[in-house]
Amino acid sequence: MSKGYLLVAMGDDYIKQACLCALSIKKTQTLSNVSIMTSDVVPDNYKHLFDQIIEIPWWSPDRSFYGPEHRWKVFHITPYEETIVLDTDTIFLNNVDYIWNSLQGYSVGFLTDVKTYRGTTVIDNFYRQVFVKNNLPNIYNAFHYFKKDDIALDYYKHLELVCKNSKEFYNIHLKKLKPKVTSMDVNHAIAILNSNLQTYEINSLNFVHMKSKVQGWEESNVSWVHDIPFYFDNEHNLKIGNFQQSGVFHYVDHKFCNEVIGKYHA
Repeated sequence: MSKGYLLVAMGDDYIKQACLCALSIKKTQTLSNVSIMTSDVVPDNYKHLFDQIIEIPWWSPDRSFYGPEHRWKVFHITPYEETIVLDTDTIFLNNVDYIWNSLQGYSVGFLTDVKTYRGTTVIDNFYRQVFVKNNLPNIYNAFHYFKKDDIALDYYKHLELVCKNSKEFYNIHLKKLKPKVTSMDVNHAIAILNSNLQTYEINSLNFVHMKSKVQGWEESNVSWVHDIPFYFDNEHNLKIGNFQQSGVFHYVDHKFCNEVIGKYHA
């Protein structure tokens, strides 16, 4: 059964991030199949990283180019029987191939445990007030898994409905607080509730989440790269302050991508 990673990228910055993510996968993972769904141009010198470069299907003229409404399509276009969908602003710092065996009991799964750069569990809800106030499943779609089966198909049909009708679903499920813009984390959480998905929390892996307000700092800027130094060497080892990083690293800020992507060519 084929397995691989899938990235969705719209816009030049996200294409560059997707290429960095793919470089990190090729560097660290034994199972290193990667594809990308985009309607932008992947630079020629990075095309070899991807098994397939897939045009975003089923365009609708009343939909925005950069909106989240395309992301339900991943189930239908993936070239793999088992797929991990990643946010583009993610890199792998060491091998986590074991996760594929851990996922065999899931049809659809999401990471729910995220860490600070110090390795402590994120407990600050600064960015998660919509989830807290509306009692939504606290999932992170930045790393999520599905296999091609009937349960996942049913789930993605629900997700399609939410993505296409987010205003109506938000009025139903988010009575206490709504996000300012459509959120795929929120869309997935609503789809989980509507599809009655039972087993979806992936407990065998976590990722470091570098949004600044969850790091436990007394004061912080919008971007963590202004708050603490980082060191990324030619062997692709990453240290944030005095803390060595490992596993899956969700760096959030595009400045990080610009600074480290050249290290994969050094």
